[in-house]
Amino acid sequence: VITACLASFAHGSNDVSNAAGPISAIYDTWKTGRVDISGENPVPKWVLAMAGGAIVLGLLTLGYHVMRRVGNGITYLTPSRGFSAELGASLTVLTASQLGLPVSTTLCLVGSVVFVGLCNGNLRAINWRTVGLCFGSWMITLPIAGLISGLLFAFASNAPNKIV
Repeated sequence: VITACLASFAHGSNDVSNAAGPISAIYDTWKTGRVDISGENPVPKWVLAMAGGAIVLGLLTLGYHVMRRVGNGITYLTPSRGFSAELGASLTVLTASQLGLPVSTTLCLVGSVVFVGLCNGNLRAINWRTVGLCFGSWMITLPIAGLISGLLFAFASNAPNKIV
């Protein structure tokens, strides 16, 4: 239970920040009419609450798919293995947060589960198909998100801006 709480804290310290940072920058630019490149703007509390609420909503609606995949699909987990994987992932995410590095909590946890499974001394202890699916999803996420964002920006920046 303690490592689950630590994992939740780590998840909030990094993944919520990954979402809240860009939203806060957009809001500040809209509010002041200028782009602040210093990076010293405080993040409004409502932005943090909204980002945290969105993470909770995602967990409640679709998060069980990921939990099932990571918890049962990669390797056999006992309570001690789960403890080790969760603690390792949490400490990695917290260290990255302290250094200001945006990382994926899920990526860290999958890596932890894989390496705990490898401690069996047998490569067959890992479901490599599931690990490959996770890796493949990470590889396609960046270009797809970039493409969608670029298309949305192109659409918005080329939209008519004057009402006739």
